[in-house]
Amino acid sequence: MNDKYHGFIRTLHWLMFVLFTIMFVLGFVMVEFKESQPWAMYNFHKSTGVLLFGLVIIRLLARWITDVPPLAAEMSATNRRISKSVIHFMYLLMVILPISGYALSNVAGYQVSFYGLELPQIFPKNEEWESIPEMVHEYGAYIFLGFIGLHLLGVITHHIKKIEILRRIT
Repeated sequence: MNDKYHGFIRTLHWLMFVLFTIMFVLGFVMVEFKESQPWAMYNFHKSTGVLLFGLVIIRLLARWITDVPPLAAEMSATNRRISKSVIHFMYLLMVILPISGYALSNVAGYQVSFYGLELPQIFPKNEEWESIPEMVHEYGAYIFLGFIGLHLLGVITHHIKKIEILRRIT
């Protein structure tokens, strides 16, 4: 078994890191300037969310059919469980956030497009239900940022302790 993820997964990891960074920054800016209705930002945010959802599905499939490199032998059993749990929650949120964003748009009566290509209306318009996907999307984003922070903290902590796990994904 290789000590690195497959090159395709490593490339997807870093591409998705960049795209999620853009999405979080854009999401905060959009909310801050909501009164001026920055529609171009919303459209780009939605399109990139659809792209990320597709990349997550591809990444999950690629991870399923390729070998996952073992965690460092120096890691304690507790750290292994924490590491795996954080990763699983991150994947869960990478699925929930785009779905809740799509639902939020549809329920509020807005169309979702993929860089100009109109996508189907999956969720019925119902402004009374708008607060549910809005809450899931907003709080889910904050929770996801928390898990990203835990992920980074784990990588940095292990690097400081000379337990090389970063090499698995670089």
